[in-house]
Amino acid sequence: MPRIRAASIDEHKALTRSALLEAAYNLIDEAGTAEVSLGEIALSAGIGRTTLYDYFSDRDDLIAALVEEELPVVISELIDEVDESQPIDTQLGELAAKTVEFVATDRVYGVILHREVGRMSLEAQERIRASHSDLSSTMAGLYRRGVEARIFDSLPPALAGRLIQDTIMSAARVLIDGSADRAAITEGLKSFLLKGLGHHPKAER
Repeated sequence: MPRIRAASIDEHKALTRSALLEAAYNLIDEAGTAEVSLGEIALSAGIGRTTLYDYFSDRDDLIAALVEEELPVVISELIDEVDESQPIDTQLGELAAKTVEFVATDRVYGVILHREVGRMSLEAQERIRASHSDLSSTMAGLYRRGVEARIFDSLPPALAGRLIQDTIMSAARVLIDGSADRAAITEGLKSFLLKGLGHHPKAER
């Protein structure tokens, strides 16, 4: 058992858990991939591998916890960067573009969201989805407001949500491949996404 580094057992456990998450973050950041082992994480944190299992059941659990720890803060910042005084369609397009740039360029959370999630357990996937639920609900809210303002066609909510998500991930994939200019991709994304939602730019706002 590692040396107690705090005034109480509970504080020690919190510090140990934080050290493991920090080690995982740094290793993923350095490698540019989430393909890091629990042994590497434990070693980097200065903690025995058997001790790691006192905190996380497996690698999926640890990565999901890492996302839960910080992603909601990042998502909140992305949402706050969008100017609410702009028209609804502009807000939705800008938020989608910012999300693409984040997923395509962030060496930790972007990598996890784009490359790792689909290979994780269903429980871990659900935890990660819940971590960015504010982003999904904000985009859904903008879409609903656009429908009410006759800026967008009224589509089944599940279809509209899937169109938005898949368009964003497709654009992020192109940026990650490095085969196109970022500005061209984000502008193309906004145009394609808004048209897919039945954009009526001349509708009364």
